[in-house]
Amino acid sequence: PLPENAAALAHTLKGSARAIGAFRVADAASLVENAVRAGGDIPKAVASEVLAALSREIDLACAEIANILRGP
Repeated sequence: PLPENAAALAHTLKGSARAIGAFRVADAASLVENAVRAGGDIPKAVASEVLAALSREIDLACAEIANILRGP
């Protein structure tokens, strides 16, 4: 189950991701935010896929950040 403040958390992540240029994370967080705000109107399988997409984008962003920090 998602926390009660899941929409607010997704909204914060969306803004933070945009601030650092992680636009795919921001887009995925936006989808999560919208899905949570829709509440019961979204099928469970769709909600699960939206969360999985966000998780994948976060993993990709973390890997890219690690590559940048390692340097040339």
